[in-house]
Amino acid sequence: MGPDQRFLGVLGTSPFRIAIVYSIVFAIGAAALIYAVDFAVSRVIDGSTYNLIEAEVQGLREQVLVLSRNDFIELIEQRSQEQDVRGAVYLMVDPQLRPVAGNVPAWPKVDASVGKWFLFKVTVPFGDETREHEMRAQRFPLPGGYRMLVGHDVQERQDVKNLMMRGLITAVVLTLLLGLGGGFWMGRRILAQAGAISAVATQIMRGDLSQRLPVRDADDEINTLAREINTMLDKIEQLTLGMRTVLDSAAHDLRTPLNRLQATAEGAMTTLVAGSAERRVLERVTTEVDRMRSTLDALLRIALAETGTVAREPVNLSELVASVVELYAPVSEERGIVLDSSVAPGAQVLGNRQLLAQALANLLDNAIKFTPDGGHIRVVLDGSGAAPQVIVQDNGPGIPADKRELVLGRRVRLDEARKFPGSGLGLSLVAAVTKLHGAHLVLDDAGPGLKVSLKF
Repeated sequence: MGPDQRFLGVLGTSPFRIAIVYSIVFAIGAAALIYAVDFAVSRVIDGSTYNLIEAEVQGLREQVLVLSRNDFIELIEQRSQEQDVRGAVYLMVDPQLRPVAGNVPAWPKVDASVGKWFLFKVTVPFGDETREHEMRAQRFPLPGGYRMLVGHDVQERQDVKNLMMRGLITAVVLTLLLGLGGGFWMGRRILAQAGAISAVATQIMRGDLSQRLPVRDADDEINTLAREINTMLDKIEQLTLGMRTVLDSAAHDLRTPLNRLQATAEGAMTTLVAGSAERRVLERVTTEVDRMRSTLDALLRIALAETGTVAREPVNLSELVASVVELYAPVSEERGIVLDSSVAPGAQVLGNRQLLAQALANLLDNAIKFTPDGGHIRVVLDGSGAAPQVIVQDNGPGIPADKRELVLGRRVRLDEARKFPGSGLGLSLVAAVTKLHGAHLVLDDAGPGLKVSLKF
């Protein structure tokens, strides 16, 4: 697995998705918190500024009623000198908007439709440079057409708000990054554990029941589950080995009397006249014994394939298919059936050669059995793709679409097939061997006939 695939694998893990969900929820909550903090700080800061300016305006309104114009101008000049331009601002202008007193160089250009509150900017010294500060002010008229402007520098307070917002946003971003990083780390950890478990599970499915899931010293849920699965695998291995022992013993115990029965029947036939009733009975006995032995062997092979406890090795599938076709070529010639084959060279699979050979033999045996005399059978091994595929196709009666799954069961024989000899275990064995090797068995219509595909 390449780095990109591992990265994408981590992104698809449950811990990473959970981390993303919680990060998004946290981001939404943090955004709401930022908005609430900004709203509250703005209310506090702006409220204090408004109150300060309102109080100053109210005081000047009272002073203008009791002082002469010159005294009021002197008051404004005094207050302007006491205040830095970055604090309170004052400006008194004549009817032609020419400055009379104050610490603002000119009356700001403000639209007449704007209310008594407005914002404007003033250039203030800042070391060797100058900067623009934002001022919030209120204007009001004075007697004789004069005008008064009273305001306050809000730039520093705005800077404080901006600093708070930047701090909150930085904290949210760092938290999101930490959440995603933690989710990525947990995803990699889970993916590594899952990969190790998957590798062991693959070996177990291939028949190596001695394999066990890796367990670390940590006492978390995954390791607890791995220990329980290992305990289960111990019992499964014991049961499987016990079943194999029983099967081997049963096969031995059954084969011995069958062999004795056949040997006795064949010995007795040598003493009887050909064509006699007694000899015909013994011939039927030997035929049934052969059928019983074949059925027993088929059942044992199916059981062996279904347990999955078979040795595996690289198998030259091309050579195996060619040898099975060659083996059945004389049988097909006896009935005038054309057995055509196209075998791609170099096809390899990992599996059990004996079981694969038996499955291919069953497919060819069924095809020859159900193909009429003078018919046609085609065997194809396609090795051009990433995985080889074996196709056995005949022009016999075929199998109805609604019964193709049914015939893969044990001892299942359709009514049309009862006139042919057999135990009904051929396709069942093929299905078991196919499943054991991780292949895919497909029964399809050949129009006419049956097309069986083994896709590895």
